[in-house]
Amino acid sequence: MRACGAAGVMLAAMLLAAAYPAGAAESPAGPEPDVVLDWAFLKRGPSGAPVRVEFAERVVIARGDLFKIYLEPVTRTTYVYLLLEDAGGGLELLFPERFETFTGRGYAGTPFTLPPGEDWFALDGTSGVERFHLVASSRRLQQLEASVTALGKADAAGLAAARRRVLDDLAALRRQNSKLTDVAEKPVAIGGSMRGSKTLEELATRIEAVTFYTRTFRLEH
Repeated sequence: MRACGAAGVMLAAMLLAAAYPAGAAESPAGPEPDVVLDWAFLKRGPSGAPVRVEFAERVVIARGDLFKIYLEPVTRTTYVYLLLEDAGGGLELLFPERFETFTGRGYAGTPFTLPPGEDWFALDGTSGVERFHLVASSRRLQQLEASVTALGKADAAGLAAARRRVLDDLAALRRQNSKLTDVAEKPVAIGGSMRGSKTLEELATRIEAVTFYTRTFRLEH
């Protein structure tokens, strides 16, 4: 009887060890994302309704195509920057319009559209590649903000150097955060719409990251 009981105890221990490998119960969960935003790059469809542009593959646009950008910082610790590097070599900040936006009470949880309202934008006729640099951080990027501000004040003689400083800052941020890989991109989970076409919010992708996120979206024309 005693021998049989010892064997039973040993078998139970082996089963527990198989079910719970060493260290499995103590493995810490990954850090919670502190950079969360909803984002969509949209094209005006034939009916006038917005259609999401998918960047999984090469995106080529045609003359006359109209676009709109939707973004919403979900958490207060999400500072979003969007810059356009156009085919002609120009560089401009699309969002925020002013850096004071970050300190406004209605910043987090507020949807922004570019351009606002019912307007859409068209890219100029210069052939080439338009690059939209999307950057989001859990802290304000003071160096990038300073370089963008200097770009806005640069005269014709200093414009090229000012653009280069902004692009260098973007490259440096990518290098500094290259090891941060905890990023998730998924559809925004909201209730279904009763209308035939989807709202901008329903077309958005939710981006969740820890500390920092960046991606460059390319349009060829």
